[in-house]
Order: sequence, then structure tokens, then C-alpha cells
Amino acid sequence: MSPLVVATHVWPKGDETPRPCDVLELDFGGAIGDRHYGLTMKSDARQKDVFPRGTEIRNHRQVSIVDLAELAVIAQSMGIAEIAPGLIADNICTEGIEHLTQLPHMTRLIFEGGAVLMLGGENFPCTIAGAMVSAVHGTAKSKFPKAAMGLRGVTGWVEHPGLVRPGTAIEVRTP
Repeated sequence: MSPLVVATHVWPKGDETPRPCDVLELDFGGAIGDRHYGLTMKSDARQKDVFPRGTEIRNHRQVSIVDLAELAVIAQSMGIAEIAPGLIADNICTEGIEHLTQLPHMTRLIFEGGAVLMLGGENFPCTIAGAMVSAVHGTAKSKFPKAAMGLRGVTGWVEHPGLVRPGTAIEVRTP
């Protein structure tokens, strides 16, 4: 079975939580309507060894991708029933991409219909996502980053625009 998209979400600025969407529209700025949309971003703690915080850099975090199998492992480690797609602000939740978080930099996800994402690497877990899990499951927000290390999914940028819907097949092409 080919990997598939099982859910798509956007998290608009000003909204408390991500919203499910029937169609995720991707252009060169990322997922249209999402708070991480844009060609550039301000550097943060992740780039502290290269840039002072707040330096404008290329946005390599346009889209966040997780896989159901890794979400299940995180949930089990936290002692909760599940982490539902979208709960930790993922734009795309997949099923069937083994070891998604461990895919090498510059892996392409090629979606049926033409959209292509280039992966920039692991989306390191944080207490923001921990707080989102806590709000639903009552866990300590600090519990999520520990349970999700190496399993939180990946971020990437749009290499070729297109539409992504639940049910869309994905080809994973490693470098």
C-alpha cells in the first residue's frame, strides 16, 4: 500500500487551534491561510548558532508533516489513547511513511496531483505542542517533548505548488 494523506489542517493566525480542511492549498509560500505561511521567517532558537534571533531567513518550516504510526507511539509513551491529526499543529498527517521523522534532509514528498514538498528535517518537539496535547488530555505540557523526541514529524517547504487532500497518495523520494 502506498503512503496516503489522512488529514489536512491549517492554523490561522488568531485561532486557538488548527482547523481541519478538505483541501490544503500549497503555493510557494506554504499552506495558504496557515500561520507559518511565507517565503521568509524570523530566525529563532533553532538557528542560534548561525543567526541572531529575529534575523530574516528563508522559511524552511512552511509545512509540518506527521505520521499516524509515530503519533501512536508518542500517545502510548504519554499514557493517553491517541494524539489526533491536527492536534499538534501538523498541516499534513500521513499513514504509511515508515520512520517519517528520520527521513533525510532533502527528501521529496510527491503528492498525487503534482504538489511536491522538500523536507528540511525533524520538527523538534516543543511545549507549544505539549500545551495543545495538555488542553485535550490533561497531561503536563512538559511531558510531550520528552515523549515526542525523534517522532514529532518533519517540516518542509513547497518545491512545487498544488492541492493536497485526505486520500491523496504520496511517493517518498529520498536523496
